[in-house]
Parts: sequence; structure tokens; C-alpha cells
Amino acid sequence: MRFVPEILLTFLVFLSLNVEAQMETFVTEAGMGYSKTSVNTAIFRQNALTTFRDTQFIAYYDNSGHIILGKRKINPKGFSTEKFILEKTPLKMTRPHDAHNVISIAVDGDGFLHLSFDQHNSPLRYYKSVAPYSLKMQEIKRMLTNPEAKEYDVTYPEFYNFSNGDLLFVCRSAGNSSAVNYYDTKEKTWRMVAKNLFENNVMLRAYWQITVSEDDVIHLSWLWREISYDTNTNHGIYYAKSADYGKTWQSAEGDTIRPVFLRKQLKPVKAIPVNTNLINQTSMTADKLGRPYIATYYRGEDSITNYHLIYYDGKEFQDITVGQRKTDFQLSGIGTLSIPISRPRLITDGKKIYFFCRDKEQGSKIGVYYAQLTKKGIKPFRYENLTEESFEAWEPCLDIELWKTQKKIHLFVQKTFQKNNEGIRDEKPTMVKVLEIKN
Repeated sequence: MRFVPEILLTFLVFLSLNVEAQMETFVTEAGMGYSKTSVNTAIFRQNALTTFRDTQFIAYYDNSGHIILGKRKINPKGFSTEKFILEKTPLKMTRPHDAHNVISIAVDGDGFLHLSFDQHNSPLRYYKSVAPYSLKMQEIKRMLTNPEAKEYDVTYPEFYNFSNGDLLFVCRSAGNSSAVNYYDTKEKTWRMVAKNLFENNVMLRAYWQITVSEDDVIHLSWLWREISYDTNTNHGIYYAKSADYGKTWQSAEGDTIRPVFLRKQLKPVKAIPVNTNLINQTSMTADKLGRPYIATYYRGEDSITNYHLIYYDGKEFQDITVGQRKTDFQLSGIGTLSIPISRPRLITDGKKIYFFCRDKEQGSKIGVYYAQLTKKGIKPFRYENLTEESFEAWEPCLDIELWKTQKKIHLFVQKTFQKNNEGIRDEKPTMVKVLEIKN
């Protein structure tokens, strides 16, 4: 194993116990964060970390529920040793028991920070910085002037960046609809792209994941849930893409798909039945050829819930089991659940594919499965622990913009806890960190 020398302002360096360890890691501490639920570490934070040019931004709740914003300079060559400049804002989550109420941030092409938080069937809470690179925020009462915008009932706010500096905002809104908005950096205005992408009713709901690839194609995948509060009814994996900022949509083969996406009119790219522990809201990526990769987990024919990689090989979708877990569990209940494995986060540089996760079988450490991509397919995955300590309810949140622009891997990490059904654990605040991985 190779060890990184201790450097001023470096707080911890973790290395895998695996004798074949390939990855050096480096950790910078930010500050103490709220840990009684997984609200700081839910995977659908888009984003917890983001980088614009040479500046990285971070956002999290402290133990009082206030939002802490921070920024620092990124080292373009090696590990980033600079500490975060932090600012405690007056913004505060109103329902600390609800782990849905994540903070999501993005930076537009002019350097303005955008933020949405504390959203679970609640009126839109949207803020924008007062100046480029500033951590001081001002409230924007409405994102859209369009009267059809259902900004009174918002859940799962997510920001995505385009290479021209513009932004995409996606959320679930009233009536289980899925709204899509586009931010024009030059005009400094939002416009509605779609007020709803998916069929929805009392007994049917879509749960999606998105990636915007380096060529600005929006890749979208989702599953259907039959009964809105019953995870046992999750089923199927579906896919669509858009090469014109969400105006039109196609299948992986290029066939036109017109929203609203109707379940009975679409064929799943992977047919997964109900009652198989199929998890919702995971992650996606795409390679340089524009082929999508979808990370998930579900219970297969061996009756064990394992991670899966569903990907398009240019002709059809394939499904690979990632890892070989030994124990099973039951994914059931209402609200946020305490689950022995995290949802996986997925990235690829076209040569390797990385599959970040946390698994109780591995001591709930932060870990990664990784494999080589070849013309003949994907080589067998290998696993490596990236930390020595347990991170309990943590799920992977990655600095996607830093990965897209510099191919650097920075993970937002914090030891958090979660009880079933939106319960609160009586835990002390824990340290928020950035885990860098030299791949």
C-alpha cells in the first residue's frame, strides 16, 4: 500500500486494508454537521458539492438546522489542501425529522450560486447569491412567472449544469408531476421546459435519476411505483434521452418518445417485478459514446439483494450484478428508511467505471467497486474500502462538475444516522468532510 505524506491542513488520510489497494485518498474537514437523520447525505442531493472553475462550494446543515455554505480553491494537479471558508446563513430547515429536506446547489456560468432546500411537498424555497462566488444569498420568490408552475408543492429539487453555463432544475411538484425548468445565464431567467414528464395518479408514481453528459445530452431513467407509499411496488427500469435541453426525447435507439411518458406505452429497458427490493432514486452516468449506465439494486434470482449495473452496449441493454452480497433485507415501510446498504453513485471516464457505495457487510465503510471498460465489455468488478471507520447512513454525493471538467473524484462524506419512517436518532453532530480519491 502507498501512503500519502502528512500535509499542513490535512486532517485524515484513509487507505484500504486491501493488500491490492490501488487508490490513495485524502480527507479535508469542513465543519460539524447535523447527524440525527441522513438529510445531509441522501443521494438525491444534487449537489452537495460543486465546482466552478477553480472554486469548490459546499453546503450542509449544522446541528441547529442552519445552512452552512463554504468555498475553497481547488488544486488543479494534486490533492486540495486548502480549508473551506465557511459562512453560517440565516436559512434553516423547518422539519428536522424529515430526511427528504436536502440542500441542493449549483453554480451558473457567471459564478452565481443557486440553492434550494427544505422541500417535501412544500412551497419552493429558492435562493441565489448576491454576487458571483458570494456565499450571501437572496431569496427569489418565484422561479417562474408561468401560472402553470406548481411552485406551492415541491419535493426533490435537483440542479444540473450544461457546458454553456446554463442550468436545469428538476423537481416533483403537485399531483406527483415532474417539472423541468431551464435557466438562461445570459438572460438570468428561468423558463418552463415541461410541467410534467410522467403519467401520474394516486396509484402510480415515477421515481427518476438524471445525468447531463459532457455533450449536454440529458439522460433520464426511472421506475414506476404502483402505490405511492409502498416501496414493495417499485418495478421496471425505463430510459429516455434529450439532446435539445429537454424539448424532445428519444429512446436509446433514437426513436421518438413524447411526454407525458405513459407506462403502458413504454417498454422497460429492464423488466424487474414488484416485491424485489428495487430501490428508487439512484444515479446514472454516460460514456463518451453517449451510452447510458444506470446504477441500482434489487433482489435477483439468488434471493439476495445485490447492486446492479444496467447499461446500453450500443445494441441493447445489459444487466451486470456488481458484487456478491451474502445477506438479504426487506425494503418496506413509509418515508425514509434505515437500510443496510446505500444507494450507489456511478461515474465513468470511458476507461474505468466507478460504483461508490456503503454496505453493512463491509462494516458500513465508504467503498467503491471499479472495473475496466473494454471494447469487448466490462471486466469483472473489484471492491475496495476507502475508509476504516463506519459511516452508518451515509450515501455517496459526488462533485459532478469537478469530475466532468477535471476528472477529479471528490465525495461529500459525513457519518449520519437514520431511523425508519422519518425517525430521529439522538446523536451528536459529526464532522463534514470531503474525501478525495486519486484514481
